[in-house]
Amino acid sequence: MKHNIKKNFWFNEKEAATLKMKAEMCCLTEAGLIRMLVMGFKPKEAPPREFYTRVNEINMIGVNLKQLVAKANTLGFTDVDRLKEVINRIDELAFELKRQYVQPERDDEFWQ
Repeated sequence: MKHNIKKNFWFNEKEAATLKMKAEMCCLTEAGLIRMLVMGFKPKEAPPREFYTRVNEINMIGVNLKQLVAKANTLGFTDVDRLKEVINRIDELAFELKRQYVQPERDDEFWQ
């Protein structure tokens, strides 16, 4: 979405420092944080670096399993369905971790 409408705001020093700190905690720009809040989302603090390392490990395991499934399918192994189940579970786990730690939550009652 193109952001082509400019808004100017005045903050005191404490408000400006708080906005900057909260934006940094969420790994967002100040404008991005304000846009997210205006649209009714609650941003989450950025997870620790270890989180991203773990998600990458899960993704690498999933890639390896997909390769095994492809090879097993080619060679006619019968346990392909079980391998596919494991891959799907890994994909679900990675998605759930991202949703829990990274994806902002919608809160329509936030402004009520």
